[in-house]
Amino acid sequence: MTSEDAAAAPLQSFDGTIWSAVDKALSGISAQPERGVQDVIVHIPRDEVIRGLRALKTNADMAFDYLRCLTCVDNEGDGMDVVYMLYSTTKGHNLTVKAHLDANDLHLDTATTVWRAANWYEREVMEMFGVRFRNHPDPRTLLMPEDLTDTFPLRKDHPLAEIEVLQGEGIAWATEESV
Repeated sequence: MTSEDAAAAPLQSFDGTIWSAVDKALSGISAQPERGVQDVIVHIPRDEVIRGLRALKTNADMAFDYLRCLTCVDNEGDGMDVVYMLYSTTKGHNLTVKAHLDANDLHLDTATTVWRAANWYEREVMEMFGVRFRNHPDPRTLLMPEDLTDTFPLRKDHPLAEIEVLQGEGIAWATEESV
């Protein structure tokens, strides 16, 4: 991180955050911090994310040995964010890492080389969002039928998304005004 980035990153001055230790562990890797509700969020470019995750796992001060969750956020035309939620069982701290993917290139290297548990998480993201993980050891389907390869249920452009929203409209407890 450059000195200009450090000045623009208010997280470094907050007491109780782990950003300074994360920044040190990610030395040589492009990382942009964001203040999250419960933990620090670090944005790492897609081509550096696996190297960054490995550094966060193996760094003695960070020791993120547990991949709590790996999921995806559909930003529609702006692409997708692959989200890694990390926890250190020895240090007791959390961190969220995001890698942005352009809408026309939904490929990312596999994190199974860092945590074996990423295997099932990545398979789920492949099926639900259509993100492909390069060098994944077992890219079989996990939840969906094998012949369903042209639609992804958790994308916002899914053909049934509008129906799902309409089915939930107007469902609530009656209020005094509506009675």
